[in-house]
Amino acid sequence: MKVISHDGRRYVLKFKRGEHYPDAFIEFLEKEKIDGGFFYGLGAGTNPEVAFYDMTEKKYLTKRFKGDLEVLSLTGNISKSGKDTAVHQHVTLGKKNFEAVGGHLMNMRVGGTLEIFLIVTPALKRSKDVDTGLNLLEV
Repeated sequence: MKVISHDGRRYVLKFKRGEHYPDAFIEFLEKEKIDGGFFYGLGAGTNPEVAFYDMTEKKYLTKRFKGDLEVLSLTGNISKSGKDTAVHQHVTLGKKNFEAVGGHLMNMRVGGTLEIFLIVTPALKRSKDVDTGLNLLEV
């Protein structure tokens, strides 16, 4: 991952082909001590794992898509969940046959590239919501 530009509050990040995402992103966030922010991005991914949260079962249902897919839209936020850095992100992926799929992006290998624009905010925290079973932003 490379920082293309930054002014202390805004970053343009470029992930290279083959990097593990979001592992490389989390490593950067922890190194820079970024505990809050919102981001969006685009690019491509290989073998992405996407999840859908089932409110009845209170668990994520996951699916791995094989091969290369376009990252048409990636949006998310950064917070702390206990001592862990939490990256909550949703993705829309485009297939070779021009179909789109989406959900909560769990992980993938970066395809040709992944470019992210990050806006740093004051620290954000997550905690378990008993009603939904989700780790939600604290008020």
